[in-house]
Order: sequence, then structure tokens, then C-alpha cells
Amino acid sequence: MKRIIVAGAGGGIGLALTAALSDRPDVAQVYALHRHPVSSTHPKVEWLQADLSDAPEVEAAAAHIRASGRIDGLIIATGLLHEADLSPEKSLTDLDSTQLLKLYEINAVTPLMLLKACRDLFSDTPAPFACLLSAQVGSIGDNRLGGWYGYRMAKAALNMGVKCAAIELARLPTPPVIVAMHPGTTTTALSYRFVKRRKQPVSTPQHAAKRLLAVIDNLKPEDTGAFLNYDGAVLPW
Repeated sequence: MKRIIVAGAGGGIGLALTAALSDRPDVAQVYALHRHPVSSTHPKVEWLQADLSDAPEVEAAAAHIRASGRIDGLIIATGLLHEADLSPEKSLTDLDSTQLLKLYEINAVTPLMLLKACRDLFSDTPAPFACLLSAQVGSIGDNRLGGWYGYRMAKAALNMGVKCAAIELARLPTPPVIVAMHPGTTTTALSYRFVKRRKQPVSTPQHAAKRLLAVIDNLKPEDTGAFLNYDGAVLPW
């Protein structure tokens, strides 16, 4: 029976992942991390309030989980593309250093700090995994349109962090399979402003969660450090 952490569990994909995992017979416990307090409505789900950009709160959440034993998996479904005073840049003239740093902190630094805090939770786990949600627009090789500087740069940095962590943690006795994964364009608060412009199919959070979990279920040790699409295909760096 698996015990899995979902970070960013209050978001569209994170909430769908939490619900899907809690309904699985092979999952015993889901630790759902969210920055706002939430009352659990499922016996398998324990909601933990933690601002993932606050190191002491992240450490406290990890310590709480650690007291209960090992974990089998970590899914980090956090991210920021836009908000009231922040929009994707269309050109160099739109760049703002404060905005760039905020996007880097939330999309790259925060997930890696959580992975760091959870590093020792993988001990004595038969087949541990960590899946960090990235984005195809973070692919340097696939970038043919330009724009969206901050988000693209931050996700590319996250991908490099995933690669580094995979190489380092491969030295553990039972190394986790660590991947960056693109969930596809999904009807969530992160992307709702842009889905009408998409030529590719747009999925619901529930469908995105189902596809992501199907890929996670089939991860192999040799996949560690990879940048994967929602269908399991390898994306270019």
C-alpha cells in the first residue's frame, strides 16, 4: 500500500490527483499540501497547511510525514504563469526583474526545496518516485515562438534541477525515479486565459490526472532524470 505526497493539492491538477489517488485500492495515504487550511473529506487524505515558499513550513510538513514513516511517491503540482499584476511577456520590452525572480522562485526554487526536504523520506521504499510538473514551453529545443520569458526560463531551470537531483539520488541504496513531466494544456486557473487560443486538445484536470498517473505507474529506473510528456514520450530539453 502506497503513501504519496501531493504538493499544490489545492490547484486544479493537484486536487484532481489527490482525488484520483485517494480512490485507488493500492494507496493507503495521501498527504495533501496546500497553502490554505483545508478539512479532509476523505479518510485516506490528510491535508497539511504549508506555504511551500516558506522553508520552516516545508520542513515542518516533512517532519510530520516523517514521523509516520516512509513515503512511496512525491508529486509536485505547483506553478505560476500569471496573476493580477503579472502576465506572460510578449517581448524583451515587457521584462521586469521582480516578475522574473518571482516566476523563478515559484516555478523552480520552491519545488526543488520541497524535494530537498523530502529526500530522506524515500529511505526503505521499494520503488520510490518523484514527479515534478514542468511545462513543454520550458523546452529550449522545442521553443519556436519565443515570448513568455519568465515562465519558460523558470521551467527550463526546474528541468535542470530535476536532472541534477536524479543524478545525485541515483547513489542511494534504493534510488527514486525522478522526472519532470508536462501535464498538457488543462482547464485550470493557471491556463484558463490561454486555452481558447490553443490548437491542441485541452483536457480537464481529471483527465490530466489520469494520464499523469498512468505514466507514473509505468516509470522504470532508467527513466530517472527524464523530461516526459503526458503520454510518456520524451520531450527535448
